[in-house]
Amino acid sequence: MSIHRIGGNAKDGGAKAAADLIENKPGKHSDGGGLYLQVANPGQASWVWRHKPKGEDREKWRCIGPASVYKIEEAREIARNLRKAAHEGRDPFQMLRADSARPAGKSFATAMTEYLKSKSPHWAASNRARGLRRYEFLFGQIPDFTALPIKAIDQAAKNKALATWDGKTKARRDVGFYIEAIIRYAETGKLRLPNASDDVEHFESMPYRDVPGFYARLAALGTVDAGALQFTILAGARTDEVIGAEYGGEITKAPATWREITEVDGKPTWVIPGGLDGRMKAKKTHRVPLTAVALALLGERRADDVPLFGVSGANAMRDTLQSNGGEDYTVHGMRSSFEDWAAETTNFPRDLVKLCTAHDKRTKTDKAYQRSDLLEKRREIMQAWSDFCAT
Repeated sequence: MSIHRIGGNAKDGGAKAAADLIENKPGKHSDGGGLYLQVANPGQASWVWRHKPKGEDREKWRCIGPASVYKIEEAREIARNLRKAAHEGRDPFQMLRADSARPAGKSFATAMTEYLKSKSPHWAASNRARGLRRYEFLFGQIPDFTALPIKAIDQAAKNKALATWDGKTKARRDVGFYIEAIIRYAETGKLRLPNASDDVEHFESMPYRDVPGFYARLAALGTVDAGALQFTILAGARTDEVIGAEYGGEITKAPATWREITEVDGKPTWVIPGGLDGRMKAKKTHRVPLTAVALALLGERRADDVPLFGVSGANAMRDTLQSNGGEDYTVHGMRSSFEDWAAETTNFPRDLVKLCTAHDKRTKTDKAYQRSDLLEKRREIMQAWSDFCAT
């Protein structure tokens, strides 16, 4: 990478020169005193400091922080503090690592706590605990990154953190999105709240080709928890629609009961109630065609108020998934596995497939003229999915 001279100072246009370099000239641009502006690509630049430690043969470079955060006057002040430390016999790099050379600032971990405190109330109560656990799990793997001050986080720091998930595309993409959202909130105090129609929750999904093998392992277990997970997969349902949900030790959504298992036109159907007191996320009643295999998982009919599955706990299906070869996936992600299977291996219309998972993507005009939930047509899809999973 070529090295150029920035030239000038803050009073005679040095800041403008730095801004121009950030935009136009990749390379290392010297400002004097060991301070350089390193431009990787147009729009991506960091302040770096060059120093030859006493007793060593080679010079070393250390990043001060992104040029988009530190103005040229601030970068020069930090470089001055580093030179002073070296002159006094102290280790300037240790000083930089300890952050004592930089302006004090909020750490990413603190910013994330504040972000989640503001963001999580906008999540569905049934998903809140799971969402918080996901942040805790993902960012718990990069403690060095979360300890960084927000001002010190540049693209290089982000790339280093994201490399933790090389080979896991979904996790890497999600962490990258979370990082940007948290930094934006720290700098502006603003949340990006989705429109009601946005499908913003993403969950790690098992490749659909692996589902039959996994389903067979569940069948071999023969436990109530495994049966609940099998039923959830075949129905394309959410976890809380089947076994309910808890948050903070309190039940926030009741489990499915035998009252919801009925017949429509003489065929077995699971009718999940909607409305304000219902259990559907969209508050609209959803009818699920039940195949013979799905119905068999329920066993003998019991009283209307008895839950379909007496599972061992709120995390029963998740724990069963993760302890039987699905540790990289989520129960909710099985809905994506179903939609991927339909898209890649069948000719069923996409809108019809989306209806199977209660994602009605039809336009308002379509819904006005086509008011049916197309239950009979969806039976064909769910039968094909059942055949795929169970054979």
